Amino acid sequence: MKYFVVETVTTHHMKYLVAQPDDHKPEWCLDTVTCDEVDDFDQKFLGEHILGYKECTDDDLRDLKEDTYFSGWSVEQMKEVYAKVIKD
Repeated sequence: MKYFVVETVTTHHMKYLVAQPDDHKPEWCLDTVTCDEVDDFDQKFLGEHILGYKECTDDDLRDLKEDTYFSGWSVEQMKEVYAKVIKD
């Protein structure tokens, strides 16, 4: 069995409602969003874009799972949960 890691980026269109005092510059509302100080009130998923793929070994998978919530898992557990086998 071969294993591949496919990397993607997902894109969302987000809208935020920001309130600020009258004496603030209008563009300061951008800092409020950048600093994650306000929740979005609308979002639309625009798609997932594939960046590329790489065939990987068990050693590669051990490296990839570092600093993830499943870092304590074995490579076999990771394969069982995440690898979908496509059959003809």
